[in-house]
Amino acid sequence: METEYFRFEEVLPGSPAYERYLEARYQVFCAELGRIEPSGLCSSRGLPIETDGYDGYSRHFIALYKPDASVAGFVRVILPSAKGLNVTSRYVIDHPLPYADATEGSIGEISRMAIAPRFRRRHSDQGKPIEGDPGDEMLRRPEGMRRHQPELVLGMYREIYQLCKGIGIGYCVAAMDSHFSRLLIALGFPFVPVGPVNAGVSPPRRVFLISALEIERSLGAREEAVLRFMQQGQAELGMA
Repeated sequence: METEYFRFEEVLPGSPAYERYLEARYQVFCAELGRIEPSGLCSSRGLPIETDGYDGYSRHFIALYKPDASVAGFVRVILPSAKGLNVTSRYVIDHPLPYADATEGSIGEISRMAIAPRFRRRHSDQGKPIEGDPGDEMLRRPEGMRRHQPELVLGMYREIYQLCKGIGIGYCVAAMDSHFSRLLIALGFPFVPVGPVNAGVSPPRRVFLISALEIERSLGAREEAVLRFMQQGQAELGMA
């Protein structure tokens, strides 16, 4: 699917696009943030990649900036399987969960989600309007004034929402810091904390749970335009 400036697509293991996605994961999570130990593996282009044992149980998506096809963002959804979810061993999750039908077989995990540095909104930009082509903004503005388009975050969550609706996953968990969780909640996504903050990771994060049904209820009541955006294309996919 596409928005004005970005194209969102699923990438399949073994494809050139999948290698670009793993290269981008390395650049953010290993080289920039240092959160993940490098695997030592490289793509067919000889560039380092980031991958782990959950990739084979996941669906993977990238956002491409349309004018130059550069990777603007990416995310994976770990599907329910015998391997379990990545958050389980690293975070405390309180039970019972707030939804009675949220069982192991109905919960996926939003994982390895990131926006490329070029398109990130900086802390100093909070409350400022976002205007125009994000590529042009990057060329015109200094480091402290970079801004990403809301459509980039919303577009990736649309891919997650439509995947989950299409394969019958009613819930997803995600480990998030307070800044990103507040952003998503402000956009109308009803993330519910389901465990304490883990201060042993940087930045400190906790696990949140979100319901596909509650997304529809929340956005339908507060942000109908966002809900229409999230559901765009469902009829063509047979999910209406």
